[in-house]
Amino acid sequence: MWQVFSYWMIPTASAIIWFTTLNALLGAFIVFPPHDPLNSTLPARPPYPSMSSQFHSVPYVSDIGATKEMQPIFVIGCVLTTFLLAGCFVAERALRHKGRLARNTDNTERVVAYLSIVSAVVGSMGLTFLSIFDVFRYRTIHNTMVGLFISGYAISAFFQFLEHYRMGCKYRNTHANLMVSAYTKLVFIALEGILGIAYWYVVIAKNWDAGAAIEWAVSYVFCFYILSYLFDFLPALTTKEKDCRFGVYTEECMVQVNGRRKQAVVQEFRGVAPG
Repeated sequence: MWQVFSYWMIPTASAIIWFTTLNALLGAFIVFPPHDPLNSTLPARPPYPSMSSQFHSVPYVSDIGATKEMQPIFVIGCVLTTFLLAGCFVAERALRHKGRLARNTDNTERVVAYLSIVSAVVGSMGLTFLSIFDVFRYRTIHNTMVGLFISGYAISAFFQFLEHYRMGCKYRNTHANLMVSAYTKLVFIALEGILGIAYWYVVIAKNWDAGAAIEWAVSYVFCFYILSYLFDFLPALTTKEKDCRFGVYTEECMVQVNGRRKQAVVQEFRGVAPG
């Protein structure tokens, strides 16, 4: 029977929703720029009430998302994005447990995996609540949620890097995608770190337009980070049948122990040389 659903669709849908949300906000500003309430022929300065300086002409993502017309779209986009992205973490854990994806080989990898999930939950809460508590009416709460969003997903990506790197070293000959995934997460962390430093530099210098441009860049980088999970799920396409799955299997054999034949159980990891 043809099966419509596949796990790679979860991160793909999440990335598409986030990309569409960002484009909708940016498109609203470009196509329908705010006008001066006293003279409709002139552009508003600043464009949105949440923008504090009249010399600030490029809005932040949250400035557009705080308007009454765009906030519903912003909230729905953030909620759906985080819901599906959380589904990626849950699905990956379940697939590793079932052997649809390469299993964790020790408790350290499992602990790191769960820490990654916890950090992602914090990031998801930050993204959801920053859309609800808009920057115009709840600036302090909003900025706090922005910090939780960025730090939560950055820390989650770091734990994912550790987990996949450790596994990639052990499954080096059979699961090259683990190393690719690990270094993809590392690139995301590096980009977010560089953009974060640049953002704080221009904000301290009160270059609001440059700060807004960097925030848009960070937002689009996050879209590609979500999409990177698509490749993590691709190995599961070939492990639907139980006899094709990865994991610990046992092999019984007879061995000589002090001149007597005894039965022993040898455990191996599929794709990992025992030793």
